[in-house]
Amino acid sequence: MRGRAILVGLALVSVLSSCSVGDERWPICSEIQASILALEAQSVPSATQLPCIAELPIGWRFSGSLVRDDRATLWFDHDRAGIRAVEVILAPECDVSAAVQVPPAPDEVGMRAFQAPESLDPFIGTRYLLFEGGCIEYRYRFAPGTSPALVIEADRALSSVPRAAIVAEVRGDLDLTLCGAGAPECAG
Repeated sequence: MRGRAILVGLALVSVLSSCSVGDERWPICSEIQASILALEAQSVPSATQLPCIAELPIGWRFSGSLVRDDRATLWFDHDRAGIRAVEVILAPECDVSAAVQVPPAPDEVGMRAFQAPESLDPFIGTRYLLFEGGCIEYRYRFAPGTSPALVIEADRALSSVPRAAIVAEVRGDLDLTLCGAGAPECAG
């Protein structure tokens, strides 16, 4: 089984030659494919949710990603809020000790949500979503003079998809097993 897991990694690397800044492959929630979402799943194998793009409103742009062991990072630019106005991080855990728990949004059911506002101008704040096996962190760093209301657009643009959907897609498309949460055949 370990050899098969390594094959999944090699197959995904060959399918996705690079997932770094400037990559055009978007992690779209509605287009679950063996893509950057599969790499996210491998980077944090304990995570049961993976960050993705629900929709990008006018003015927003996916600007790149970096996937490595124990962490996946996505960046979003905005025509007014600036370059890397939002950074999305998938990690095994987050420190929410300086944040306040808030009700989760409708697409965050089953997760615990926390917010840590830091500044209104420029708008700086962090939102944490905790779930079984991991955490998604949204870091907002808007340019000075940008309306903090743009955080509402950013929150609508971003969502998550269950890791199990990606595991099933990799199994169906590539006939490979993506080990980690929800893959009992990889135990041991």
